[in-house]
Amino acid sequence: MKKQRKKNSAATPPSVPKSQSRWAAPALLTLLVLVFYLVPLTSESASIHWDAADLHYPFQKYWSEHVRSASLPAWTPYIFSGYPFLAYPETAAWYPPHWPFFLIGITPRMIQAELALNAAIACLGAFFLIAVEVKSRAAALLGALCYGLSGFFAGHASHVGIFAAAACFPWLLWAFRRAFDGNAVRFAVWGGMVGAAMILAGYFQTAMYGFLALGLYAVADLYRAPRKWLRAASIVAAMLALAIVVAAIQIVPTLELVRTTFRAGADYSRTADSVLEFRALPTLIAPDWLGAISDRYTGPFDITQYYFYAGFLLLPLAVLGLVLSTARLRALCLIVPAVWFMLGGSAGLYRVAALLPGMNKVREPIQGWFVVALGLAMLAAAGLSSAERRWPVPYLGALVIAILFVDVCYWNSLRNPLAYGHYTFDSAYGDGEDALQRHVAPFVPPLTRFDGGKRTAVGLRDYSLDLRLENTAGYAALPVRDYGVYLRAMRRNPKLRDGLNVSAYMKADLTGVVRNGSVLPRVYFPKSIADVAGKKEAARALETLDPQAGSIALMPHSPIQQDPAATATVLAHDEAFYRVRYHAASPALLRFSVPYFPGWRATTAGRQLPIVHVDLALMGVVVPPGDGELELRFRPDSFRLGAGITLAGLILCSLLVAASRRAAPQPRPAG
Repeated sequence: MKKQRKKNSAATPPSVPKSQSRWAAPALLTLLVLVFYLVPLTSESASIHWDAADLHYPFQKYWSEHVRSASLPAWTPYIFSGYPFLAYPETAAWYPPHWPFFLIGITPRMIQAELALNAAIACLGAFFLIAVEVKSRAAALLGALCYGLSGFFAGHASHVGIFAAAACFPWLLWAFRRAFDGNAVRFAVWGGMVGAAMILAGYFQTAMYGFLALGLYAVADLYRAPRKWLRAASIVAAMLALAIVVAAIQIVPTLELVRTTFRAGADYSRTADSVLEFRALPTLIAPDWLGAISDRYTGPFDITQYYFYAGFLLLPLAVLGLVLSTARLRALCLIVPAVWFMLGGSAGLYRVAALLPGMNKVREPIQGWFVVALGLAMLAAAGLSSAERRWPVPYLGALVIAILFVDVCYWNSLRNPLAYGHYTFDSAYGDGEDALQRHVAPFVPPLTRFDGGKRTAVGLRDYSLDLRLENTAGYAALPVRDYGVYLRAMRRNPKLRDGLNVSAYMKADLTGVVRNGSVLPRVYFPKSIADVAGKKEAARALETLDPQAGSIALMPHSPIQQDPAATATVLAHDEAFYRVRYHAASPALLRFSVPYFPGWRATTAGRQLPIVHVDLALMGVVVPPGDGELELRFRPDSFRLGAGITLAGLILCSLLVAASRRAAPQPRPAG
């Protein structure tokens, strides 16, 4: 017996004191993430690309520059002829992990640093979550790498909002686990804050998928402890409610924006767009199965959505965990419904989920793969833990971790064109922007616009934010619907360019810039006004409208006796403000070539005047006769309301945490 004990002790590595080992694994994880991202963080031949460059970089840079100058850009004039900047969620203006980068200043390399930070958040969250399920810290560390460095994150490296929200997801489940097993109030508050961060990361759809998965995760506890259903349901409900309240600073303005877009009437409950396709599943074991690595892609339309590789050891270990481990239930509760959901409307579950509030407005169910990725990582960790118990080989866990890390580092970083561009930023984007600055900006005088069309041949798609060049075009997922109707009509009726204050436009073949000699001012009195009863009639009128001859106004509005001789001069203006001196002999409509959006306020002599829909998509104000000055300013109530709710939510969270600490049992004094 003594010999056997001696033999076992020889086969087991010497233990490390608990005080030293507590943070060893998290520190090692952070180091491994840094190594994984070393090339994109340091190499001149590595660059952010696709949406990370076209959208996230210019939006974040614009926001950062305003933050550093102590101003809030509620409205920007540089895209879509004007756009409610802070209402657009993918800016991620209020996502806490990005705040240091905003204060330092956004560069392309800083966007890459954001991805590295969020990968570390994903790995650490997965580690602490899995450590609750398995006793082996090596197994938990392996599971963390399988999730945070998985193909989902490599594929979505250009989608910063999706990446960041999925990175927070393990922390959401961890908070529920701690709340269910221990201090419900304190960790429900923590979960609410994590849920808010997922929302504030900028991609509501990922956050919604995350909360659905939280419900699935809670079901596993109900199976094991059905009498605690009320506790589980209360925790999930509290986390969701707190998340919504704390994230209201973004939710409320975004909902106002959504109501003005095509998404307001959309229904994706029967979608077949970007669903899980079985031909992509072999990428779990063969990273170049669809040709994503070798640049010979043959898979579904969006290459970023269908790359799942997380190491060739992932599936064998997951199968081992499925067969041998008792920790499989929670993982299966994540994997099985998520796969069913991602099959789309034809499979049924997606249509059922669409009955939940807001779920019929989201699409691309394949974006829920991060839920499956975490479930597989949990099973792989359980598999390694079972292997360590069955086969007590010295340093088995360390060996498996090393093999997996080298594997994913090679395929998901060094070789992977999805993770970052294998070229310099300047060669792909910067040189093109310089050309636009030299050859386009001189054609666009102050208080006029450039019509860049759908996209230019060079530079960023949202180059106008970066160059501070007012543009009729833009690149964002939520363009205002009426403005889009105007732009489409303008392609058929080029005279509408005059009314949109376009002084120069790109040739149809993208080979040069044309001056527009008949451009109308940003602010002026149209020669005549024709009333229309509704938006459909206004859209039809745009097909033949000549802004040089007159404009159309949407009823109802105050009486207009248009004065063809009326004059207007812009005295001062900034991104969200105009001061205009005018003269009119009768009540006349003063037209602003600025998109109509809730939040604009017009005042003259201390009196507020109503805003009128002009030419379907733009704004006008019926001014009283005589000489006067009018101010038009963008002050959205939605932002103030959302900010107030968020502040109240943060105060509530603080009070709940303080109350939970007072209610916690105090240790008895010794003796």
